[in-house]
Amino acid sequence: MKKTALPRPGTATALLAVMIAALLFIAILDIGPLIGIGANANAILTLLAALIFVVAHGYIALGWRNIIAFSLITVVISFTSEVIGVATGLIFGAYHYTDLLGPKLLGVPPIIQIGYLATGYASVMMGRIILSLLRPVTGRPILAASLAGAFIMVSWDVAMDPYQSTVTGDWIWRDGGGYFGVPLHNYAGWFGTVFMFMLVYFIFASRYAERPQEDLIQNRTAFWSLPVFYYALIAIGIIITPLVGGISLPYASPANYTGTPQALEASMSLVAIFVMGTPVVFALCRLFVNQTQAIP
Repeated sequence: MKKTALPRPGTATALLAVMIAALLFIAILDIGPLIGIGANANAILTLLAALIFVVAHGYIALGWRNIIAFSLITVVISFTSEVIGVATGLIFGAYHYTDLLGPKLLGVPPIIQIGYLATGYASVMMGRIILSLLRPVTGRPILAASLAGAFIMVSWDVAMDPYQSTVTGDWIWRDGGGYFGVPLHNYAGWFGTVFMFMLVYFIFASRYAERPQEDLIQNRTAFWSLPVFYYALIAIGIIITPLVGGISLPYASPANYTGTPQALEASMSLVAIFVMGTPVVFALCRLFVNQTQAIP
């Protein structure tokens, strides 16, 4: 007979507090320029808070084995793509990382992998929510969940990359590109990389089933909405850039973009609202309007 897990209200409350604290910290960092937090420090602190959130939420949603597997698969595949990309320019286009994101390993700052992990986790969860695939994913839905998660994650890069490269110079595109200094090649490489690590994870999970910690979920709708709110906070940070100090000149890559900072700010805010905002709205509607299908 299968044993029913006993409720662990103390553990559930502690993990919920950790997740909410991480999200609130990220929300504060959204207005970082107003409180004297520089762009690069802001990016690093946001990623560290996001890592804490993903570990706590992933443990409950997937179980220790599977959140560790998702993390390792994401880090290995994304790091491999980045190392090859920096060395050859084949995957994303010709670029290099500067020293602003800290130490580098084979030309890649390891903290970049936290970005892949955190936003990848939120994106794949949003895709599963929208497709009503929060139960273990097997068979053909594996492809659907991987595609949905990859599109959602690349939406973040569409809104983020011009800031991080052209403006602040965390990485530099050698030959620039047609999208505010970013080559379109980059987005093809991003999509392929993200789709691959999500697909590999789902194949792993089809063999080694996820083990959600049901006794730690006090409110299912609220719990599953948390990755959506994380993704929304990242979007909000981009959307409100013009309101919290805007872009500081000079650009890190002035040869790659010669337009006005106002045009770039307005464009990225608009992109974040509609490109990142669309999956947020779809996921929240699925959770709060159509709960019987979205939540197992």
